[in-house]
Amino acid sequence: MGLLTELKSSIARAASTLFSEEDPKRIGIYGPPNAGKCLGPDEKVLLADGTHRRIEDVYEEVAASDPPDVSDDPHETWLECPADIEVPALRSDLSVEATPVSHVFRQRYDGQLYRVRTRLGREVTVSPEHPFIAATANGVGTVRADDLEEGTRVALLSSYTPADGAWSSELSPDLVSDGGTVTYDATYHRPKSVQTRTLDPDLSRFLALTIAEAQHEDGFIAFANEREQLREEFRAGVERFGLATTTYDYDGKTPVVRVNSRSLTEYLKQFDCYPAGSHGKRVPQSILTADDASVVAFLRALFDCEGSVSPPDDDRGRYVRFSSASRDLVVGVGTLLLRFGIVGKIRDRTRAGETYYELEIGRSGQHRQFRRHVGFDDPAKASRLEDLCEIDSKANVHTLPLMEVLEDARDDLGMTQAAFYGENKHVARMCRRNSITIDRLESMAEDLPGHEAVELVHNVATGDVTWDTVVETEPVDHEGYIYDLTVPEHHTFATADGLVVHNTTLANRIARDWTEHGDAVGPESHVPHETRRARRKENVEIERDGKSVRIDIVDTPGVTTKVDYTEFLEHDMEKDDAVRRSREATEGVAEAMHWLREDVDGVVYVLDAAEDPFTQVNTMLIGIIESQDLPVLILANKIDLEEASVQRIKNAFPQHETIPLSALEGDNMDEVYDKIAEYFG
Repeated sequence: MGLLTELKSSIARAASTLFSEEDPKRIGIYGPPNAGKCLGPDEKVLLADGTHRRIEDVYEEVAASDPPDVSDDPHETWLECPADIEVPALRSDLSVEATPVSHVFRQRYDGQLYRVRTRLGREVTVSPEHPFIAATANGVGTVRADDLEEGTRVALLSSYTPADGAWSSELSPDLVSDGGTVTYDATYHRPKSVQTRTLDPDLSRFLALTIAEAQHEDGFIAFANEREQLREEFRAGVERFGLATTTYDYDGKTPVVRVNSRSLTEYLKQFDCYPAGSHGKRVPQSILTADDASVVAFLRALFDCEGSVSPPDDDRGRYVRFSSASRDLVVGVGTLLLRFGIVGKIRDRTRAGETYYELEIGRSGQHRQFRRHVGFDDPAKASRLEDLCEIDSKANVHTLPLMEVLEDARDDLGMTQAAFYGENKHVARMCRRNSITIDRLESMAEDLPGHEAVELVHNVATGDVTWDTVVETEPVDHEGYIYDLTVPEHHTFATADGLVVHNTTLANRIARDWTEHGDAVGPESHVPHETRRARRKENVEIERDGKSVRIDIVDTPGVTTKVDYTEFLEHDMEKDDAVRRSREATEGVAEAMHWLREDVDGVVYVLDAAEDPFTQVNTMLIGIIESQDLPVLILANKIDLEEASVQRIKNAFPQHETIPLSALEGDNMDEVYDKIAEYFG
């Protein structure tokens, strides 16, 4: 150990003199290739107020308020978000809380994305490295999109209460306001005025009738339904605006109640209720942000119009269903139902050559929740719902592969199987299949002590997620931009269809945390060695505990002893392009080695804590660093993985201090910054 001690002392002496000057120090971050973790531009994000927004639109909105410098058309841009942009984020205990978004990210991308589909009909398109929260044999953790398999259980929101906030929107510029009325500003005539309204259960129900069963155009709304009660309700809703209706009743056709009023159709836009065809309808954002009473009124009207209830002996199963030609409308209804702990399955079906969508609510427990919170005014549907609620239907597909983890916990507690699981009749089969039902976990949580060993049981039983099953991951080509959000602390956010986790490279995380505009160092990509040239981010100032250091971050290519062009062929590249890229990547690695010898003042060396550190390239790089008497910090990354071992890295390079972290979760980044300031400040 004498040699190792001397090496460490020499590095300390070099650090004390080398970093006493005022000039920025160039710190190289060496490690594996970068990887982008992003969503496709059309993916919709669930915001804390309950509304949905395309992630590309979130980026564009932020960019419009503080336009970034795009003179060089950067591959990658991080923008700091206003404090009022929040999303429901999943905490480590599987509960959800509204959390501010600190940054929004855009990256140019040319390659494959993955479209992930689940048994409950959810879909999301992400980059291959984008991680999902999943329940695996190791417990609850993250699984990358390209590692998802058919049958993987991924987490979806099962309940969510939007943050407090009332919907507000400016009046259409085509309307003239006069006290309690508004009138469409026509050129050649004066349309009839309409009485203004506030959003309440009555107006919410009227909006639902309009969306569910009406032909809604710029100048009129025509409501058609076989039930006279619903037609009368629509007519009464129109009269509350101070308008009259006309009824058209033709032989052999569904009666129609029609109101001709441009003033009304323009006024409804204030509540985000716009004219739309059957495929373009959606839940208005005014309803997504409304109070529970208004949401219930809206849902009940929708289900009265377009809902159905299976008879107990239906071959298709026992469901409460809502149908629409618009998937957006079905997804919005699903979001509203989350307020009441109701999770539906989305199906697409074809009838007479047309695709339509169904939201199916199964299981008697969910039926009872629907009856309690929403229900039907339609007597026939209400009666069938009563029948379903009494059947006690429990599907046996709601299982998780957690038996190995649970058996370890039982051993830690020294409990018998009967005491731990509530009975031992089926435990052997459960262990053999590595499968336990969520119902059983919920029952266990009522009796098991509040002990760290069974924290997982309590989290799954009481959390705000349900567990869906992956049925397909389909590669899709994409050329353009992809997007992501930075959600500090929790690093998760929900899309309209599922739940995803944010992740960034270490170099970009440091640059984003400590530069004024959150600028990234360089692009991220799923292609190995896509960073083919070392990049610099200059004058990054880090301040910790009274110490300040200005550094130039050098984000290097993924270091390796060989870059084989066949690695690029795996990403559908032509051979000539693959050979060119491998040559450029090799040159980039050589450039990084040169910088290490000639142009770097210190090194942050990132190692994968889940991999064997005793590799040729690691030994070579550490040898070069030590030969240059450079101060070095070793970061043991990916400690969030079950197979990670920080001690293995410490044993491999005991002469250097090793700091554990998770760039994925942002865990221990404070200590990373403390050590950077200590070593290089």
